[in-house]
Amino acid sequence: MFKWRERVPHLEEVPSFLELPIMLNGLNNRVDFFTEFGSLLGIRGEVIYVEVKPLGSFINEVDRITVITTKGQYYFVLKTFSSWGLLKWFPLWIASYARANFSVNGKSRLKNELRARAILEKVGVRTPQVYCYDMKRMKALYEFVEGENLDEKVKAARRDENMDDIEDVYEKVGLEIAKIHSSGYILGDCKPANVIQSSSRELYYVDLEQARSGNQRLSGWDVCEFLMFTGRFFLLPKKVGILCEAFLRGYLREGDKKVLREAASIKMSQPFMGLVSPIIIQSIRSMMLEYAE
Repeated sequence: MFKWRERVPHLEEVPSFLELPIMLNGLNNRVDFFTEFGSLLGIRGEVIYVEVKPLGSFINEVDRITVITTKGQYYFVLKTFSSWGLLKWFPLWIASYARANFSVNGKSRLKNELRARAILEKVGVRTPQVYCYDMKRMKALYEFVEGENLDEKVKAARRDENMDDIEDVYEKVGLEIAKIHSSGYILGDCKPANVIQSSSRELYYVDLEQARSGNQRLSGWDVCEFLMFTGRFFLLPKKVGILCEAFLRGYLREGDKKVLREAASIKMSQPFMGLVSPIIIQSIRSMMLEYAE
């Protein structure tokens, strides 16, 4: 059943939504859908055209929806949570089963994402707005955030001598992840590709389908994964060190040093061998231990 977003929900449950007698399916050229619910989606003017195009995702089907009206263009994201998502996380899940325990069922991941967005909102961390969801078909409709994810910014930083801008971003990310951990929650799939800096320079966290209640060990997994996925773009420690130190400075403004010691353990970094240069892995582990002192 199609459901519509109300207010910020209780933290312990999947958000409470208003049910509507319509399915969130086949939205290409669905002028009628966006005409009927346009006011709830912030759409102005008469809807004249709707186009759905893939954004690109191997496991989840992620589409960008363009709605053209007599008063402008509006963009949304439609995400389908496939239950064969095991393939997406299988290598890391096998290597880190004792640490992260990924959810692979589509409905479970959709529920995780709905809960997480409410909790992150409570601690002051931005996520794209969820407009509605269809649990039966494992679909959700989101606000589209125009911007660049941190993977793209890190790739650009490799060629840039001045890293002040992305250094500031990494320090802010470290602080915000510490806030999430301090609330008793973890992201689970915590990597730079899942953080978008919008055109207004605000940070938005996406792909929260592995987020859930956490502990020191799982918080350590978040930190280790984020820094290792940063490190995979570098062959030498100098520039990755600037970014990792910025993250760690931000993290310790509200985070626990014990989490960094957990993140620096050999077991945590094992899944990234083969993905990240050994010298980079060792450099990142050393930095985490240094900041944990």
